Amino acid sequence: MSKLIILATDESPQIMFDPSRGILDISGKSLPEDITAFYSPLEQAVIEYVDEPQPDTIINFDLVYLNSASTKRILAIISHFERLHKEGRKIILNWYYNQYDEDMREEGEEFARLTDLPVKIIEKSERV
Repeated sequence: MSKLIILATDESPQIMFDPSRGILDISGKSLPEDITAFYSPLEQAVIEYVDEPQPDTIINFDLVYLNSASTKRILAIISHFERLHKEGRKIILNWYYNQYDEDMREEGEEFARLTDLPVKIIEKSERV
């Protein structure tokens, strides 16, 4: 399986999924106009990945904003990784947020409540 790279725009996040290393990074702002079209390639790649996963999988979210439609699609994609977790595979979901962004911290806490995956909520310090 090859890498999936989707570059960020003003309304959509950057997605970098490297199945050979078991790493998925999503960063930026997520409010694409056509949510299904935007996230479908990632969901298809994840479906293929869970059939032949790496021993460890790391999912990194570093978002500055996401709308409710993005939240629903991302949770649907994450649900595929839950199958691996239930099979005893090591899955880590890291949720990064800027130290002064309480909204994104709360989003991470909500993701932690809505998934069976272990979620680490990680504060990023603002650089001066």
